[in-house]
Amino acid sequence: MVTLFTGTLLLSLLHGLIPSHWIPVLALKEKFAWPAEKTIRVAMWAALAHSLSTFMLGVLLGLSSLSLADNLTNYTRWAVPVLLVMLGIYFVVQHHRHQHFHVQEKQKLEKAGRGQVITLLLFVMFLSPCLEIEAYFIIAGTYGWEAILGIGLLYSLISVAGITLWVALAQKGLHRFNWHRLEHNSGLISGAVLIITGIISIFTH
Repeated sequence: MVTLFTGTLLLSLLHGLIPSHWIPVLALKEKFAWPAEKTIRVAMWAALAHSLSTFMLGVLLGLSSLSLADNLTNYTRWAVPVLLVMLGIYFVVQHHRHQHFHVQEKQKLEKAGRGQVITLLLFVMFLSPCLEIEAYFIIAGTYGWEAILGIGLLYSLISVAGITLWVALAQKGLHRFNWHRLEHNSGLISGAVLIITGIISIFTH
């Protein structure tokens, strides 16, 4: 259980740092000359929309895992940790194809009208759940619904706080740093965390 929550914590912290989650908000701030307070509010609502879809999908996966864990001992002991490792390997291999905000989506937001842009931003964020964290909902299902809820709340709180905080800091000039390396390697780092969690789970579950 400690490994599960530690892995969730690490991925959630990384998630908040990924530039593609908060740079579009800064681009919109510059386009529409939003004041700092409005920019932070928009970032918070966008982060909430993104976290909500991730949470909803995670609960479905966690409950499916829970139903299997009640009947299959080997599933709990071996299959879920192996699944984590396999997902981790997948994200390592595909780390250069990060699936959150792409340049094309950012351009669509920048072309939207003043009255549409916030709605479109929330819609796009809701339709792009964080897939990396979903693996932790699956393994949480082997511990029970309390673990599923705990993982969901931990992820949501840290992600929303992280994205909102980075937008607030970025308005002070932090966005001028080159974040491309972190963006490019986010899948690689996430994959490594998943692999490590899966290996540890095999020996501690």
